[in-house]
Order: sequence, then structure tokens, then C-alpha cells
Amino acid sequence: MNEIVSVWFEEAKKLEIGESLHIRVANKKEQTQLANEFEEARSEWAVIEPVHASQIFILKTIAERKQYIVLERKYRAPFTAVKRNANGKLEKISVDPERTRILQLMIKDRKSKQEIEEVLNGLTEQERKFYFNEDIVYEDE
Repeated sequence: MNEIVSVWFEEAKKLEIGESLHIRVANKKEQTQLANEFEEARSEWAVIEPVHASQIFILKTIAERKQYIVLERKYRAPFTAVKRNANGKLEKISVDPERTRILQLMIKDRKSKQEIEEVLNGLTEQERKFYFNEDIVYEDE
């Protein structure tokens, strides 16, 4: 990896939400080359820090007739989405890929539901329904 990319990407990792770095480049060719190298650096880092890496945006821009690469950190929650149910009601849902991985491995290893609940500090309604085919019945129904 190019030393310029390495140094500036390390600085980009430290950015707070809404902050950006503007790196001046000599020409369009260098701008494209460095942008591609920054994309590669972000992809490598995403293996370790997928959420934080997904918040780093790499842009090519021109300001005052000069070319720049912009590394900007924007708020993004890639494991949160809005789900619309059959009635049209919207609800926020979040997925924890590490939790899902642990749950699936424990099921594959034939751990008991009780063991799984102890390790994961309980199960969500969706997990109970999907993995254990349980429908939750509330007492007031």
C-alpha cells in the first residue's frame, strides 16, 4: 500500500462523525489511483471493523480548480434497518452479526436452548420464532 494512503487512512480512522480530510492530488490520474487505494485500505479494515469502515466515505472532488480526495466519516448503522410489516407499520430492527454467528454455531454444536440462553443472556422474540419455532404468547392475550 502506498505510504500516503497508509498515513492518511490511519488519520481517517480517527475522524469523528461529520469530520473529513481533504487530500490534495496533482491530477486526475493520481486522484483515481489514490481513491482506488483508499477503497482497498477500507476493504481490508472492514474485516476488523465493519461498522466503522462503512462510515468512511471516499470521494473525488474539485475545489477552486484543484483536485482532492476527501475522506469523510458519516453516521451510518449498517446493521440497523426499518422493516414494514404486512399492515404497513414501520419498525426499527437491528441485527448483531456476531450474536447470530454464536447462536448458529451453538445450534450446530447441538447445545441446549437453556445453554444458548445463558450464553446470550436470553433470546429475542425473533430468535425464538426463527431458530426454535416458538410463537410467543403474552399472558394478556
